[in-house]
Amino acid sequence: MTDQKQAFHAPDFGRGKAIAGRIEAFVRNQVIPFERDPRLGAHGPSEELVQQLRDLARQAGLLTPQILPDGSHLSHRETAWAFRAAGLSPLGPVALNVAAPDEGNMYLLGRIATPQQQARFLRPLIEGRARSAFFMTEPAVDNGAGSDPSMMQTTARREADEWVIDGKKAFITGADGAGVGIVMARSEHGATMFLIELPDPAVQIERIIDTLDSSMPGGHAVVSINSLRVPATQTLGDSGEGFKYAQIRLARLDSRTVCAGLEPVPAPMKSPHNMR
Repeated sequence: MTDQKQAFHAPDFGRGKAIAGRIEAFVRNQVIPFERDPRLGAHGPSEELVQQLRDLARQAGLLTPQILPDGSHLSHRETAWAFRAAGLSPLGPVALNVAAPDEGNMYLLGRIATPQQQARFLRPLIEGRARSAFFMTEPAVDNGAGSDPSMMQTTARREADEWVIDGKKAFITGADGAGVGIVMARSEHGATMFLIELPDPAVQIERIIDTLDSSMPGGHAVVSINSLRVPATQTLGDSGEGFKYAQIRLARLDSRTVCAGLEPVPAPMKSPHNMR
């Protein structure tokens, strides 16, 4: 036991602390001044402001810092340090491309999507050229599932080489202006996820909900989905496995977690993709 204790070496987190230090300086010096920008409205920053902030992060070499150039990820603890520094401003996570829902969606696509799906849907997110939305929550007032996906009313039925999706979603963050969507619907096998390109005429934003939050681009929307046709090749993973994939996504760190001061234990990860 003594030999084992003597042989133990504490992990070196110098890399993570260095990245977090750079992020903190960037947020304090370049992002915080934009908090009074008139392009920051009640339903989040305008697309013009988002791209300006991301251009600054790109120039500083800090865009999407959790994914390294070789496609690997920072450890959980390093990611926590980086995201906590980003959270020094409500606009920090958006500027650095670490905000929900994009960060969780990128992580999910890196774990589940095929190489072809990653090239089409993941690469624009990593590069900060597109935003995404995750269509799961349903309006309880319309007999939807609310936040309980086991009661999901949105349906997906197979027709030849396509899926046809119908339903209604609520509190969909970033739907307005998103270029990539992940839609959860109930197929004959159970909850299933589908990748879609946006905008699409079958996906209509009914209204943007007024909330206390004003930091998320696109706000939080009520969305109707009417006969949305999705090629079978855009099924994310296997039909009926949506609940399992949702746990992979929801277990991922995001800025809301680390802003609360939580810091998970180290758990090194390796992404199956090499996108940068």
